Amino acid sequence: MPSIRSLFVAIATLSLALTLATAKDGRDFAGFYSLTNPSGEGGQVRVTFSAQLFNYSGADIQNAAVSVRETHPGSEVLGTYAPIELWRNGAATVLCIHLTVPQEEYQRWDARRQPAVIISYRDEQGRAWQRTAQINRRPSIPLDDPSAGQ
Repeated sequence: MPSIRSLFVAIATLSLALTLATAKDGRDFAGFYSLTNPSGEGGQVRVTFSAQLFNYSGADIQNAAVSVRETHPGSEVLGTYAPIELWRNGAATVLCIHLTVPQEEYQRWDARRQPAVIISYRDEQGRAWQRTAQINRRPSIPLDDPSAGQ
């Protein structure tokens, strides 16, 4: 008999997949994130931020920049991943970064507020785009996920 946690993860994954299958404009990128190994010091929290992101933009993207920002307006960049050379439409990528964030920001994330994950890229016509990924929290992200590809 499956555990309640496995059942919840399966339902959440199915729900996200069904929602994203029809997503357009504004939900071009979606996925999951996890916060692990938090340690606090002097009003700051050092944490490992992992994300499994899916490209639902309708196009293959080259040199996508992914950054994590504070959640309030005028948000400061907390960390940036190495550019994704080629991110195919419909494909997932798994990213992991160590961040130092203000205690208040970590508390917002810990209270189930979504971190601001921004994807910046240029389309085939050279136009610059910035999109916010819609992400849900998971206890952990499988860093060796064979379905994750770029």
